Amino acid sequence: MKHDLPPLDALKVFESAARQLSFSLAARELCITKGAVSYQIRRLEEVLDCALFQRTVRQVYLTHAGQQLLQTTQRSFAELGATIKQIKPGDSAHDVLIGVSTYVALRWLSPRISAFNQANPDISLLLQHSVNAETFRIQDVDFAIRWCGMDGETSPQRPLELPMPLFPVCSPSLLESAGCGDAGLRVTDLSQPALAPTALLCEDRSLDLWQAWYARQSDGKQPQALANPRRVIADANVRTQAAIDGQGWTMADALMQRELDAGELVAPFAHQLDGFGYAIQTSQSRYVSRKAQELRSWLVEHV
Repeated sequence: MKHDLPPLDALKVFESAARQLSFSLAARELCITKGAVSYQIRRLEEVLDCALFQRTVRQVYLTHAGQQLLQTTQRSFAELGATIKQIKPGDSAHDVLIGVSTYVALRWLSPRISAFNQANPDISLLLQHSVNAETFRIQDVDFAIRWCGMDGETSPQRPLELPMPLFPVCSPSLLESAGCGDAGLRVTDLSQPALAPTALLCEDRSLDLWQAWYARQSDGKQPQALANPRRVIADANVRTQAAIDGQGWTMADALMQRELDAGELVAPFAHQLDGFGYAIQTSQSRYVSRKAQELRSWLVEHV
């Protein structure tokens, strides 16, 4: 059966460049030239007959088509890698497979993994980034770090919770263009004429965290529906960059402190949405190796 797919090399280059929003970083990661990255991206865009990146002098951004393709390629590569890992003789015994989004991997897991690797150089790790995809299965990884609701309960299958309240952030330029200050806004200001046209960036339309945040501040009263337009951007890193670029508001957590400290984003509302965060999760049906247990226990002890 012949598959009508673009060249695999071009898809690999695209995934790296789209994930990092940088042709230079993709070239470094793949050990090729920046010109080769540009060539493969142009080749892919010609095959698909659409633009995948919006190019500026200093930065590239994903188009809507690029965002869609990034989600699919990451999910497909993760599934392919997991299958190869399972069927490759003698390989799985030497690795710990962790399901984690690129957002959490870059901002929370990576510094801790560096310290763990220094203490345990014999344990190698693999990260599967399709943890938020509908096709992700917890039994396919040794453990996962996933965003979810917090219930304060721990168990052998959920040994750690990291509660992280959510709060709205946006770029200073967005507030300036709306004629608002960068602090002391009331919750209801988001629905007022100055800010009502601004987009609320979200991961999924089925879970309206914006309305939940708005309702939480209503003191038991029936809140009005937030009429601000919603814009779905599934990848948290892309969503963060979109907010920095002034495309709308996004829900932030403590992992965005770097952007807040740098002044790229501001948090003008004092109100937060509790009850969410990240949890380490494992499957009852998967055998967890000694090395995976060591890493999981190390993370729990060093939070």
